[in-house]
Amino acid sequence: MLKKLINRIKNKKISVCIIGLGYVGLPLAFRFLNAKINVIGIDSDIAKINKIKSGSSYIENKSFKKNKYYKEFQKKVSNNYTKVGDADVIILCLPTPLSKNNTPNMSLLKNCILKIKKFVKLNQTLILESTVYPGATLELFNLLNSDKKFILGKNFFLGFSPERENPGDKLFSYKSTPKVISGFSKQCLSIVYFLYKEICNKVYKANSIKVAELSKLLENTYRSVNIGLVNEFKIIAKKLNVNIWDIIDAAKTKNFGFRPFSPGPGVGGHCIPIDPIYLSWYMKNKNYNSKIIEISSTLNSSMPVWVCNQIFNYLKKNKIKTNKLLIIGLSYKKNTADTRESPSIDILRKFVNKKFHVEFYDPYVKKYDFESKYFNNKSLNLKSIKKYKKDGIIIIGTNHKNINYKNILENSKLIFDTRGVYSRNKNKKIIFV
Repeated sequence: MLKKLINRIKNKKISVCIIGLGYVGLPLAFRFLNAKINVIGIDSDIAKINKIKSGSSYIENKSFKKNKYYKEFQKKVSNNYTKVGDADVIILCLPTPLSKNNTPNMSLLKNCILKIKKFVKLNQTLILESTVYPGATLELFNLLNSDKKFILGKNFFLGFSPERENPGDKLFSYKSTPKVISGFSKQCLSIVYFLYKEICNKVYKANSIKVAELSKLLENTYRSVNIGLVNEFKIIAKKLNVNIWDIIDAAKTKNFGFRPFSPGPGVGGHCIPIDPIYLSWYMKNKNYNSKIIEISSTLNSSMPVWVCNQIFNYLKKNKIKTNKLLIIGLSYKKNTADTRESPSIDILRKFVNKKFHVEFYDPYVKKYDFESKYFNNKSLNLKSIKKYKKDGIIIIGTNHKNINYKNILENSKLIFDTRGVYSRNKNKKIIFV
């Protein structure tokens, strides 16, 4: 049976069902489509389904519309979980957020498992791409297999392959980025390997599912810790009245043992603010309190408050009276429309609470729903920024590339730069925070 399954993969005679068509699942679907593999798409969000069927993409990669397999895929997208039974491989690409009490929220994955439970069949392969705590992949399979009809490696196959999408990066490709894979057994690993070789140039076989699960947590915890470090250094530099960007420029001339990270107003998205907390929570259940992980997460989450306090204190100290604010960039990172966990939104909220009339300009975010009479929900035209030359302040919240920062500088009275877009500009109306 194993050889038969692998041959079907190599001959592109299989169907892959991707559940969760967001920033991870939708690009993954098109990678398999481009490899001439049949793809079934499932998502519980009707709005997403309708957008796909209408031919519009809700993520930045507009080339999807031009894809020659797009029309074929549109017919196979629905919220119908019975379609799982038509697939050979099921890949879960669902979000794993945090609950209000800062603990892992696995409800989307667990609910999905319960929905597909009666439709899964013998000799299918289940792969998880969602970020989870160690051991969660097997926990989800046990939930699926509560009646014990499946035997892993014999009549059902299980794998984990952490997603490595990079929203906003037009050059991102699995031609250059390796894909980590894992399987419950050698048989499981073989199927997962040959499947991903259809869309990836380089596939790395992790020694176990738990190793692969932890590798994803290490990747993003590494980033969280280093961003936390450079954010603290920004606070230190501010205390000492030194430009943090001058310090980084000097330090990164060292061509060994140092990798520069950029400070900012905090961290956002669905990885860096969340993944370290998953690991920290898991280790508390193992009677270990992680130290550096928790400190960096706490510091990063406090940065929007620090930024706002710096601005409020500056305005007070310099007796600047204004209630007008323009935020440049609402998304959590450059060149994307993704506002999940965005520190710009936290900053926006602080100023709205202070009764500031807040407007925003973001070339990717055209509208943001925020119920307040003090907030303009629609993105400004860049020409309308000129009114901030006489009154009001501007905050650079996101460092998108396709913004005319020179024009903003010329048509502003006071700019608070959280991203270092003016790092080499000594104009006195630029304040780094």
